[in-house]
Amino acid sequence: MGVFFSRRKKQKAERNGGRLGLLALIAVALFAASASTFWLLDKEWRQVIEAADRLVDAFLEHEIFAVREIKVKGGEKLGGAEIVALAALKHGASVWKVDPVAAEKRVAAHPWVRRVLVRREFPRRVVIEVEEREAKAIAVLGALYYVDREGFVFKQVEPGDNMDFPLLTGLEPEDLAYPTSFATRQRIQEALRLNDLMGQDPLAVSEIHFLKQGGVTLYPMTYRLALQMGWGEWEEKLSRLERVLALWKGQEERLGVLDFRFRDQVVARVK
Repeated sequence: MGVFFSRRKKQKAERNGGRLGLLALIAVALFAASASTFWLLDKEWRQVIEAADRLVDAFLEHEIFAVREIKVKGGEKLGGAEIVALAALKHGASVWKVDPVAAEKRVAAHPWVRRVLVRREFPRRVVIEVEEREAKAIAVLGALYYVDREGFVFKQVEPGDNMDFPLLTGLEPEDLAYPTSFATRQRIQEALRLNDLMGQDPLAVSEIHFLKQGGVTLYPMTYRLALQMGWGEWEEKLSRLERVLALWKGQEERLGVLDFRFRDQVVARVK
């Protein structure tokens, strides 16, 4: 019985080997035939490929894919027409040939643009979504520059631009260069948080001065005095400020400096 099964296995192996050999011969023959005739078919294949390319081009350029609408979302400081021009998009062009990545790079180069997304909506619309920067302060760095909430100095202030922001003084251009730029942005963010806590009148701030030894000095719009705030614990210090101003109500003009750098107390200097 064992000999019978071993013979059956041998016969099966021989048949499989024969089939594999036949397949190998057929493959070799087909390769040889194709190699020998390729030079005859080369011209015909090129013609077929060229015809296919023309067909694809005709499909991509069909009027059904011509851009009929370019929709801009989120543009306020920049008008829709200006954003479209920055993206270098045109009505009538094939939507297939719109390069969203290239268009995003062009729009993102504008200083007011924080983020931008360009997408194609087939068959004939392109959508541009823009998130603009919001100026929160003006940094005095030789010239004047807008600063956003994240501490980025992003655009020089030009004649006629809105100047109704607190000034950031005491910064140097090198403070915004690598590797100190990240730490500087964090300081600006924290100072802007303090500005928000100060609120509006009568404590609205006209200037935030960054001290070389650390800390900030605030100059309110309403009161002609300096608030030496040190650094951190803003809520507690502002609570002390409210109590001091309540004690000096009606005599605020006598105050020259209020120093909050000492824990649980305020040092007042009169004019």
